[in-house]
Amino acid sequence: MQEKGFTLIEVLIALTVFAFGILAVAAMQTTAAGGNAKARYISEATSWATDQLETLMNLDYDDPLLTDGGGTNNGTAGLDDGPVAGTTADGATASTDGSYTIYWNVATDVPVIDTKTIRVIVVHGLLNTPTTIDFIRTAGI
Repeated sequence: MQEKGFTLIEVLIALTVFAFGILAVAAMQTTAAGGNAKARYISEATSWATDQLETLMNLDYDDPLLTDGGGTNNGTAGLDDGPVAGTTADGATASTDGSYTIYWNVATDVPVIDTKTIRVIVVHGLLNTPTTIDFIRTAGI
């Protein structure tokens, strides 16, 4: 007599394969959620950096906030000051929500005379690397 249906072994194998598939999807979702969170922090850091850069660009060329020398190092050697341990940036502030620290450094006459290279660095505790934007400002014509 031939019966139709599945044996208990076939059902167990099918459930095992299904369980591995569900576990893979769950792991993928966890990884995707972490990636999305990191992307959000990077986007927010970029927005804060752009906001600070626009604020600095609206200042006069000779404004004290755009002076090289407020930090640990001067010139191009000081462009990365702030997030580096043991250094002080030319200027610093915090985001309004307090999650990000925004540093800026100025190098005068870099890359040419009558220009200033302004580097804005934004740091968040959950990001491995800071977000950095450079801008070159001229003295004017």
